[in-house]
This record gives sequence, structure tokens and C-alpha cells, in this order.
Amino acid sequence: MKKILGIGLLSLSVLLTACSSDENDKNDNNNAVSATINGVEWNATKINSVTLIKVKSENQQRFDINIQDNAQMLSLACVSELTTADAMPLKAYNFIEDIEDMDALFINTYLVDGNTYTEHFVETGKLTITSMDAAKKTVSGTFSFTSKKVGTLQTKVKTPEVFEVKNGTFTNLSYTVVTQP
Repeated sequence: MKKILGIGLLSLSVLLTACSSDENDKNDNNNAVSATINGVEWNATKINSVTLIKVKSENQQRFDINIQDNAQMLSLACVSELTTADAMPLKAYNFIEDIEDMDALFINTYLVDGNTYTEHFVETGKLTITSMDAAKKTVSGTFSFTSKKVGTLQTKVKTPEVFEVKNGTFTNLSYTVVTQP
């Protein structure tokens, strides 16, 4: 699991710099993403990507969600053993700092003047997939995580020492499947 999460971190970094299409705006297909970030209600205005990556040679798969508003981008990921269906197992995936068998990853990134800045590292987090329709390629679930500031990369936006996401939900997000050898 460590290897695919490492690959996932690299892939998520690439996603953070990639452009998204207007096809994935929040209001398509009745999809929605919301959360409470440091006590303030937050709603994603753009769904950049939702992807299931199946890696046959590793017998694993990774599920990524990349969402944002005008100031903040969240990247959520989880891994499992490879399944025959184009879906993840319905369960809770967790990140706990200093535990080797973690199966989730969370990244929060600030959007400032066209640039991206990641100043926090996740300490704990939970992503629960509550429903996933492999035929329709839609997914719903919940998420929460806490990250701690590890440095300052910009000074235009004051970022908190602790970044806490609670009550996160995603509903009917459309996803694509990518199969790698």
C-alpha cells in the first residue's frame, strides 16, 4: 500500500497543476461536494477530476477525487486491492500518521494568483465510500481530515496552523476508470 500511496502523492501533485474542464462544474449530474473547514461551511465549485486507477501489475487500485473553490483545492485518495468491478470496496479508508498500513491520503492546497501552495501535511483522515455504481460510474461518500502546517510558501494568504475538515460529503460524482498494466 505504501508504494501506491507514494505513486498517488506524485500523481496528485501532477493533478494540482493540471487544468480542468468546465464539464466538471458542481451542478452537473446533481453532484455536490461540501464540508466544514476550520468551522466554516465550504462548497466545491469545481470538480477537477474523479478517477479510479487500476494497476494490474501491483494488484491494486487507487481512487482519487480532486475538487476546489476559488481559494482552496482538496485532493482525496484511497487504495484497495484490485477488484474485478470498476469500483472500490464500500468501506472506510484511513490515514493515520506514522502507521504503515494506511489506505488513504488527503492534501489541501491554496490557490493564490494562479499558483498552488501546499503548506500542510495530513495527520489523520477518513474517507468512506458509501455507494459506488460501477455501471453508471457514480460515487458518494464522506470525508474528514486534520492537517498540520509544516511551512510557509507564500505570504498573501494567512494559513492556519491546523487545517481541519469535518462533515465532508460527496454525492453522485461521476468518475472515469483508467487501467494500467
